[in-house]
Amino acid sequence: MKKFAVASLIAAATIVASPVVMAASNNGSSNTSSDAAKTVSVKFAKGASSANYSGKIKGNKYDSYNFYAKKGQKLNVTLSGGNVEPYLFNKKLSESVNVGQYSPEVDSNGAYTLPYSGQYELRILQPRSQANQGKSPKYWLKIAIR
Repeated sequence: MKKFAVASLIAAATIVASPVVMAASNNGSSNTSSDAAKTVSVKFAKGASSANYSGKIKGNKYDSYNFYAKKGQKLNVTLSGGNVEPYLFNKKLSESVNVGQYSPEVDSNGAYTLPYSGQYELRILQPRSQANQGKSPKYWLKIAIR
């Protein structure tokens, strides 16, 4: 019983200490539609390897961008605007991956090498503390896959 209590306290501290990660911790694409403010199927113009989007995050909602890619391709996410973060999901990933500009997961060129072929979901979300303050940041997004 004592071990369970200690484990519960550690888990609670982790949840409090990492609100953005916990908001993005659900893996894969099996989310309730009430969590996503909008869902976009990423489309590249003929001959292009990137696409631009914009949005506005309200509360604890997130915007979802879905695309297919092959193992080994490089994903570059350029995000500007308010205090928002890009998190990548795939059903084979054990955890979401922050693919933002300062993430340790991206290389010196800002690229993340995709580890699997298949469908990916990129979620744009804001920190929970900011959402609880009623903030609604606007953002501009560029998704490039090479």
